[in-house]
Amino acid sequence: MAQGKVASLGPIKQHTFLKNMGIDVRLKVLLDKSNEPSVRQQLLQGYDMLMNPKKMGERFNFFALLPHQRLQGGRYQRNARQSKPFASVVAGFSELAWQ
Repeated sequence: MAQGKVASLGPIKQHTFLKNMGIDVRLKVLLDKSNEPSVRQQLLQGYDMLMNPKKMGERFNFFALLPHQRLQGGRYQRNARQSKPFASVVAGFSELAWQ
């Protein structure tokens, strides 16, 4: 139903998306602000759960569907014959491919 109407970004692994979104920096800020060992441990355990490839890091994927006009004001031309990857303009995604 969405073919030709939207740009498809992803899917990419959860750990890649979260890294691109700055999870490491956010964890550092939260750890630096926390004085309680139990809170620090909880933060580290949560990070491990989200990022560890054997847990959620590679078991879950992210993808997005966006209207073409959301990408650089709609300046990209869609190639109907093939998907052409190029640098993404949407936070968290490292590659954009027209679907």
